[in-house]
Amino acid sequence: MRLQTLRALIHLHQLGSMRAAAEQLHMSQPALTLAIQQLESELGCQLLVRTKRGVSLTSYGEALLPRARLIVSESARAQQEIAQLRGDLGGQVRIATSPAVALAVLPHALRPFMNKYPQVQVHCIEGTYPAIGPALREGTLDFAVTPFNAKDLEAGLEAEDLYPSEVLIVANKQHPLARVTSLRQLQGARWAHATVARGPGAVIDEAFRAQGLEPPQPAMIFESLLALPEVVAHSDLVATLPRRIFDQSPVCEKLCVIPVKDKLPKLNMAILRRANQALTPAANELLGWIRQVALR
Repeated sequence: MRLQTLRALIHLHQLGSMRAAAEQLHMSQPALTLAIQQLESELGCQLLVRTKRGVSLTSYGEALLPRARLIVSESARAQQEIAQLRGDLGGQVRIATSPAVALAVLPHALRPFMNKYPQVQVHCIEGTYPAIGPALREGTLDFAVTPFNAKDLEAGLEAEDLYPSEVLIVANKQHPLARVTSLRQLQGARWAHATVARGPGAVIDEAFRAQGLEPPQPAMIFESLLALPEVVAHSDLVATLPRRIFDQSPVCEKLCVIPVKDKLPKLNMAILRRANQALTPAANELLGWIRQVALR
């Protein structure tokens, strides 16, 4: 099972085209076809389906894909680790962070990290658990810093607690429910969640259930938490925000914290990574600075 052929399988899945994948891999189409055929012969199954529209993976190909991604990412990580140990301070670190971490923690952690590793490319995506779980399991992310509920931890991942994050219920200052003091009074409000069920944006559901109330059905769901304050400030929506997002939002002067006296859940911020994954020296360095800044 050749590394180049596994890379080819990943490109074929992403691009859906033999020609486009061959161009990306700097191979001829006949050479790419032969490599896939050899892999299929080795595994004893068909990995691709060819149609007029291009190619797609069979169920066998889909089953192999996560392992192919893991093998390819670990190979690249091993090469970078050896190079960094030899003094070549290049390479790449790939991480995912929640918006609150990206705003409040990451800038302060990156400054000393980049002083030591100026040639390392940091690829940071906005993402929270469980959405980033597949990328962690497949090794395409070195680690993630995200709100996390311990009961949701999947097999193959490990978590390291960082700090609890306070959750606020917010609305625009003219909202008719801006001064209510109980969740029961907010049950009929139009809610916006920053993520779908199980995500941190839906954490308010736990608080409603604790009061014996049915959780509200969100009127809007956002994929980006950073867009939420602006929308809430100019609408009749009610939403939850982490304290760090609220304090740093440029529209916070248009928002108010609804003074609910019922107990609200806290988001547990954690470092998530694939279990037993060996990080490169650069990734370890960045992770160390993130820990240090987050715990100040």
